[in-house]
Amino acid sequence: HYISEEVIRNIKKISTFKEKGISLTKFKQRNGLITDIILDNGLFERIISMGISPGEKIRIINEIPNAVVIKVKNKKFVLAKNIAKEIKVLKYENP
Repeated sequence: HYISEEVIRNIKKISTFKEKGISLTKFKQRNGLITDIILDNGLFERIISMGISPGEKIRIINEIPNAVVIKVKNKKFVLAKNIAKEIKVLKYENP
């Protein structure tokens, strides 16, 4: 997948919750809302292309050694903890 530099800049600017939330690795709730992704452009582009972006609802499925298993929409992902720690989330409860 490819995302242009302009799209990456716009996605980084769009988040109204930027700099709020805590690291996904420290998040103790089951449901969250992604508020920010603090990765270099290469990793940021890869994460966004998978559908993991600011404003998306996220569900923590499991935590395993050196990784976090999450669900975004109907897709499951395993994120290495060094990547997960750079994803910020806020508590989100399903209505």
